[in-house]
Amino acid sequence: MLLALVIACASPPDPCASMCDAAATLYGGCLADWGVGWEAAGYVDEDDFLDACGTWAWEQRLLEADAADRDLAEVGGVDATCTDRAARFEAAAADPDALDCSAYTEIDWNAPAW
Repeated sequence: MLLALVIACASPPDPCASMCDAAATLYGGCLADWGVGWEAAGYVDEDDFLDACGTWAWEQRLLEADAADRDLAEVGGVDATCTDRAARFEAAAADPDALDCSAYTEIDWNAPAW
């Protein structure tokens, strides 16, 4: 039992969770700059956005695994995409007075992440 707890604590953070947090910070700031709330973007609130983002990551990983089973992709592309996007979103939100909203809005979220 203790070993399982130690192993769980040693696991690296999920790069997609980090991306979702960074996306929420950036997109939430952009929405505020545009004078609208999360509802205007189709979400009840920031938590709803985070849930949707987490679902996107889960779905992308399932699709990636299926593609890997068919030798159409290698596993790890989704995590790499999430890592790249997290860095991009964090940089775009670094100065709350000069948000780069295009870092979020220019992404085709329907394209495969691998």
